[in-house]
Order: sequence, then C-alpha cells, then structure tokens
Amino acid sequence: MNFSDKTIDWLGAAAAWLFFATGMLLTWEVVARYVFSAPTIWAAEISQMFLIWGMYIALPHTIARRKNINIELLYERLPGWAQRFCDLVSVVFTGFFCIVVFWFGWEIAWDSFVRGRSTGTMLNIPNWWTEMVIPLGFGLSVLVCAADLFKLARGKPVAKPAGTGEH
Repeated sequence: MNFSDKTIDWLGAAAAWLFFATGMLLTWEVVARYVFSAPTIWAAEISQMFLIWGMYIALPHTIARRKNINIELLYERLPGWAQRFCDLVSVVFTGFFCIVVFWFGWEIAWDSFVRGRSTGTMLNIPNWWTEMVIPLGFGLSVLVCAADLFKLARGKPVAKPAGTGEH
C-alpha cells in the first residue's frame, strides 16, 4: 500500500467519522430539545457542515475503490479488453466531470471568501468553510482518475467494481 492508497483510505475513514459525528450531534439536538427543552443553536448547523464535508471527502475514496454505482450484469460478461475499454471510458468521463465541478466549485468558494459571505445564522460561519470542500473533494478525485488513466495506459487494471467479487 503506497502513500496515495493510505491517503485515500484515510479520507474514507475521516468521512465515516464525520458521518458518525453528524449522527451524534443530531441525536444530542433531539435529546436537548425534547428531553431538556433546551435546543442548541449550533448542533444542526455543525452537523450539516460535517455531512457536507464527509460526503465530498469520501468522493475520492469512492472513485478509487470503485464503490460507486455500477451496472455489473453486462460488465462481468465482457472479455478483459472490453472491460478495460469500459474502465477507460468511465475514468475519462468521471475525470472530465470532476474537472468541471472542481472549476466551478473553486470559483464559488473563492467568491464567497473574497466577498466575506456567511451563513447569516447565529453562528455566522463563513460560507467558504463549507464550499471549499467541493473543489477539494473533486480535485482529489481528478488525481484519482489521472492515476487510473496512468494504470490503464500501462496495461494494468483499475480496481474492480464493488460487486464483482474482486476488490
């Protein structure tokens, strides 16, 4: 396992912990509101931010480990060269999509940073704190796609789709 694999796995684990923390914060909010009649001003907003961060930092892990939705009925029946061609098409389209979202996500996050936009809630969190994770997650996903393209160019297979029994 090399540095990039460890980084990808760390991102997946960090996302899982953020999802766990989101569940705990929302549970606390329910208990505080309905048991103690003392709702918080922060739990819902922080949990929303954790959920967004978790989703976007999990993206490179999902792409690298091929845990996204796949139609395996046909893929599994294809010969090896056709599977590699499908992998190539998939990686190219995924990479292109990630580049586009990275670009526009960066513009939005940078604009919020420059203009000083914030949530307008009691916590008044700067919007770029949440928006910056979009170009981060998609930028890392572009690197994953580039690594997969490099593997395919060298004749090496990318990770098999999640349901094929080969990981």
